[in-house]
Amino acid sequence: MTPLIIAHRGDSANRPENTAVSFKSALELGADLLELDVQLTRDGQVVVIHDGSVDRTTDGRGRVADLTLAEIRKLSAGYPERFGDRYASEKVPTLAEVLNLARGRSRLMIEIKKESVAESDDEEGIEAKTVAAVGEARMEGDVLLISFDRRALRRVRKLAPEIRRGHLFYKASPDEVVEGAREVETDLVMPEKGMLSDELTTAARAAGLKVATWVVDDVEELKELARFDLFGVGSNRPGALLDAIWASD
Repeated sequence: MTPLIIAHRGDSANRPENTAVSFKSALELGADLLELDVQLTRDGQVVVIHDGSVDRTTDGRGRVADLTLAEIRKLSAGYPERFGDRYASEKVPTLAEVLNLARGRSRLMIEIKKESVAESDDEEGIEAKTVAAVGEARMEGDVLLISFDRRALRRVRKLAPEIRRGHLFYKASPDEVVEGAREVETDLVMPEKGMLSDELTTAARAAGLKVATWVVDDVEELKELARFDLFGVGSNRPGALLDAIWASD
């Protein structure tokens, strides 16, 4: 089976991650899905950024949760440490903006980050606001909501059972992966590539689970992982993997 190529934070090896220019590049390359991360601002807005702070990828400082959307929008999201001032005009996008960019063009994997998951269920929480944004864009059938946090996945299942979910794992046994999938009622599990094994493949197949992994940027590594019959592969270099797949067809 040829895996779906998931653009991890867009075409993030070549463009500032989680920005419009990165997602547009991934679309142009032909990625099967766009993967992005969401966090919640101090004034309850869902923004697309990986870290709990703006320090690494913008020219600002501070925790996302301590900043308003207006304050975050003043920053450059051009990842100056990696790209200098080449993409200085890029801003941290809202989830609504990325949904609008992708609508009719691509499916999305939206990761709800742990930093924004509240201890208690809240109608103003990131899960409810993410589900609402997807609904407003009428993209329920084109979105996968993914997370490491089972609380988030249980909440989105309750809020919008029609939106597919995926459970991310960094370190877990095959039994724990199957258990987690059952708890949140998903058929998609996403272990980090170091977790992949014949035992995990067997357990997932027996449980009727699809397996996707991340992050694979090397074509030879993609070939080595083919034996695990992967549903999808997250990559910072989706173009390189797609070129290799198309060349082998």
